Amino acid sequence: MSELIQKTLLIKHVTSRMFVDSRVSGNAFSLSAHEGGWKIVVKDIPLEIMNEIKANQADLNLFYFEETEEGQTRSIHKWWIYDTVLPGLEINESRSELTLILNTRTGYSNEHVNKQ
Repeated sequence: MSELIQKTLLIKHVTSRMFVDSRVSGNAFSLSAHEGGWKIVVKDIPLEIMNEIKANQADLNLFYFEETEEGQTRSIHKWWIYDTVLPGLEINESRSELTLILNTRTGYSNEHVNKQ
């Protein structure tokens, strides 16, 4: 049986306001290593949302998830992506494309959260 990987990107304000949730909006995106950090390109974002992200550029948190399923086994890998200074940000209005450059990616897990 082949492994299924679902990738999700969340772009949020530090106060938890959601700008982009790729699971809901269906935005295609790419994440790649880039000169001491990470480059994220998100497609099909309305200009209004891109401008809101730019206005809050200093207060962004991004979360990237990879969920895998193979048979009865399901696992999730999570990363928090942010910039310790100010993320690079480019808006391509004609392509409805947002590019962010961030310098830090930290893996984390909720495995030790008390489940009641």
